[in-house]
Amino acid sequence: MAQDTATPETVSECEVMASIDGDASGERLIIAELCREEAYLAMSTEATVDVDDWR
Repeated sequence: MAQDTATPETVSECEVMASIDGDASGERLIIAELCREEAYLAMSTEATVDVDDWR
């Protein structure tokens, strides 16, 4: 798969969004760049700690 090369111009104009998505296999944290196709990562929330508990 070809990779896009980020430039300072494209990075400064790109928005990033995070959300929690649930399905039959559990919840996942998804972080995505909205300006590029397939520029995201997803990870299970099973091992995460609630922010209030973390403090």
